[in-house]
Amino acid sequence: MNLAKIQWSQYRNGAEISGYFEEMMEHGAQVYIKNVDVEFYLLAVDDLLLPLTKTNGNPFNSYVVSPFSHYVSYAIEELRELQQPLLEHCLKSVLQCLGLFLKWGKIDKVVMVNNWLLSTNLYEMITEQQVKEMTLFLQKRFPQETIMFRSLASSLHPRLISSLHEQQAIFVPSRSIYLFYPEKFSQISKKKRKTIRRDQRFLQKSGYWVDDKVSPIEMERVLELYNQLYLKKYSYFNPQFTLKYLQNAYERNLLGFRTLKRGNRIDGVVGFITCNGVMTTPLLGYDTTMSRKVGLYRLCSMIQTEQSLQTGLLLHRSAGAGNFKRNRGAVNEVEYSSIIVSHLPIGRRIAWKTLAFLLNRIGVPLLKKFEL
Repeated sequence: MNLAKIQWSQYRNGAEISGYFEEMMEHGAQVYIKNVDVEFYLLAVDDLLLPLTKTNGNPFNSYVVSPFSHYVSYAIEELRELQQPLLEHCLKSVLQCLGLFLKWGKIDKVVMVNNWLLSTNLYEMITEQQVKEMTLFLQKRFPQETIMFRSLASSLHPRLISSLHEQQAIFVPSRSIYLFYPEKFSQISKKKRKTIRRDQRFLQKSGYWVDDKVSPIEMERVLELYNQLYLKKYSYFNPQFTLKYLQNAYERNLLGFRTLKRGNRIDGVVGFITCNGVMTTPLLGYDTTMSRKVGLYRLCSMIQTEQSLQTGLLLHRSAGAGNFKRNRGAVNEVEYSSIIVSHLPIGRRIAWKTLAFLLNRIGVPLLKKFEL
């Protein structure tokens, strides 16, 4: 692909795509994200550009490009959240067996549509006709790959989901997410509003101040905080951003940064991305070595809530910390990945259908039972 020949200005999101992907497409994703091994493509749909990733089957790939990492490797690590040792042991055995089956079914032979290599992919408006045309095209262009759309939620993407149903897509549960609707703030319970206001006072009295400027030296601290939380505490299957990724995102205003500072020291950071009236925070970090009494996660959460209330943007709060988010007015929903496999051999279709069946019958009920 000759990137120099692309007329970026012809597309409504051309500047964002160019700033985010051009260097990765020229030099490889590892320039920005260490554990992403993919081939990049751009799909032009009228005045919209959609980034595509074709996974290369690297077993250490982040879950943002690898269904196997998402549904098996990362899932095994997350079993500890159940806090039920016997159940964890049983489910680990089930996942390991499932992993062998999914490897046979070549689950990682996949092309992901609109993949920004983040925990949550936000979507521009896409019409039913555009969905039909792009899926037919992609099935012909990639006859050996599963076609996948990640990060779909019924309340956020009803038209897109309906359009994909028309294309005989299979919907595979991916995780339990939390959505905060700022326009419904006055409708949530009095107790939850009081909790949010208490968090506001906690931030005001914390001794921290919020800054949206980050120097190159401070960006090293930002990366350190993200790594402490998402890699060392949670999983190395999360995206392993490089300093170059963060600096590029900051300089091109692809992410909005907010840091928690006490004096000149940064102890927490939140990075926002917005699209089509929705905001999410793929970048979050804080100093995990500090006492929990300092409340750094609570402070970072309040930054997100205030940003949502001030801008009116729906806040996609991603997964995890379910009770904390529910107590602050967030609504729980199951997120799905849409899978198009009708063009693939029967064995590979069976692998995906089996995964969808198991997750809908076992995975989703467990998420609801343990309020994950």
